[in-house]
Amino acid sequence: MEKRWIQKNIDLKLLTKNIGQFFKEKKFEAVQGEIPTGFQILAANSPYFKIGRVVTVTIEGKPDNFTVKLELIEEKKAGKSSLRNIWLMQMIGAGFLITERLKSEEAWENLKREIWRHIENIIPYLTDSAESSS
Repeated sequence: MEKRWIQKNIDLKLLTKNIGQFFKEKKFEAVQGEIPTGFQILAANSPYFKIGRVVTVTIEGKPDNFTVKLELIEEKKAGKSSLRNIWLMQMIGAGFLITERLKSEEAWENLKREIWRHIENIIPYLTDSAESSS
């Protein structure tokens, strides 16, 4: 999911740092850094949000016209991992794996709601921060 903000004049590095703080508070293992088009945060392994995959937040654009994109990096669907999954389904039972996948999807939906709420709440506080930081 992606959202765009215009005419806010936000210091994108400060926004990235603030979103990174959200992940830290939720006990994620997270790294943040610059990419050629902006900033990115990679987060995984939270005891509160058992998603089992990596969450990415990408912030791109300029202070007065930027997007924030939230994604979940899916595991590969082909090759040895698929064969291992078939074997696990036979050994453990498909019900357990399906239940775990559903729990993961529910955790992802909860995380998305919380993260967007957090971002929506901090945007007003960071408005015009690009001017004050330069």
